[in-house]
Amino acid sequence: MSNKPFPLKRYYILYAGIGGMVFYAMLFSFFIHAERQALHQQYIENLVEKGSAFYRDVYRDVLEENHASFDTIQSTIQSEQLRSKLRDKMEELISTDFGFAKVKVFNRQGLILYDHEDSANEGELYDDIQGKGFQLALQGKTFSKQEDEPDGRRFIEVYIPAFDLDSKQVVGVMEIYEDVTRFEDMVYEALQEALVIPTLIFMLFNIMLFWIVFKADKVITKNTCLLIKVREQMEKYLSKSTTDAIYSSVTEEKELFKGEMQDIVIFFSDIRGFTSYSENEKPEVVVENLNKLFELQAEIIHKYDGIIDKFVGDEIMAMFPKHASQAAVQAGLDIQQAIQDSQDINFDVGVGVHYGEALLGSIGTEDRRDYTVIGNIVNTGARFCGAAKGGEVIISQVVYEQLDDAYKAHFKLSEPLKLKGKEEVIETYVGKP
Repeated sequence: MSNKPFPLKRYYILYAGIGGMVFYAMLFSFFIHAERQALHQQYIENLVEKGSAFYRDVYRDVLEENHASFDTIQSTIQSEQLRSKLRDKMEELISTDFGFAKVKVFNRQGLILYDHEDSANEGELYDDIQGKGFQLALQGKTFSKQEDEPDGRRFIEVYIPAFDLDSKQVVGVMEIYEDVTRFEDMVYEALQEALVIPTLIFMLFNIMLFWIVFKADKVITKNTCLLIKVREQMEKYLSKSTTDAIYSSVTEEKELFKGEMQDIVIFFSDIRGFTSYSENEKPEVVVENLNKLFELQAEIIHKYDGIIDKFVGDEIMAMFPKHASQAAVQAGLDIQQAIQDSQDINFDVGVGVHYGEALLGSIGTEDRRDYTVIGNIVNTGARFCGAAKGGEVIISQVVYEQLDDAYKAHFKLSEPLKLKGKEEVIETYVGKP
């Protein structure tokens, strides 16, 4: 269980804050790109329509009147009068109605019929007749591409098929350039203006959400710290097994304090002569010395993975896991050694260790319960502790059999114990550090 509050504010800044800004920037870029592509395609369609209108005007005013077409102009290209009429009409239309930047007109064989920039090229074959744009236009399709000039200007180059108005067959190709520099600048400006309000709304929403998260983070941190302090204080008054059981019941949705039989090692220690001592000493001094001795024992018990179940007067009751008899015995020997070595403690304790099956569960009423262990081994272990003299550790036969030889060397068989309320006697072993 973590002792730290959930870092809501940090996660929000990382995922919702930075992540949201990145997502919005990507969405913003995608929207601009998609909208630009849509406007660009619409512009191409308008340009194709303008090119078709340009051809219709030329056909009506020049070709039809002279019973000519782009195909027949090749044979009459030397006709100065027809060529002059064709050029004059195209120049007029470009300057007055269409405003193309550059225009070239070809017949199907690639002969240049009109060159807006350089009339000297007229009558020559187009040098890019095998190019993709020209060939697609011959097939009745439109081809466009964008070209960037060194001076920063951007042009759209479009190859447009010229269809005979009667037969609907392709009779020529028009290559039209149009300057779109200003148009694209206007598109970007329009898109940016269109996105100003959504961007402001997004930023305002994030600011408000961050304020809410900031307030929530403060509440979560405050309450989490409060709960941690409450838990830390409860752990001082409840056994670790109790707090663990409560946590498991909440997190794993188990029945709280459901009793179950387990094999455990039970450990008791009791201070010798403490009752008479407490009768002749001030209560505050008694409590101070008692806590000092409890602190020493608790540290050693926890060192060997023992769990203190409860403090009863001057007695400690603890539990060790199954197959941990040797650890419990070592804890008892270490406690006796530590008391002997201490200059501040003037008491002796007796220790009793037993092993067997016991009921681990909830004991008490509906309003007040304790999570503890009960059973015959608990009573027997307490009797061992009561029989032990100051500085001694008494263990049962079953515990002795689980020890290594090095530990067995500390113990010797003692007089069998006749316990109150029991008919049989119990063999025990007594040892010292």
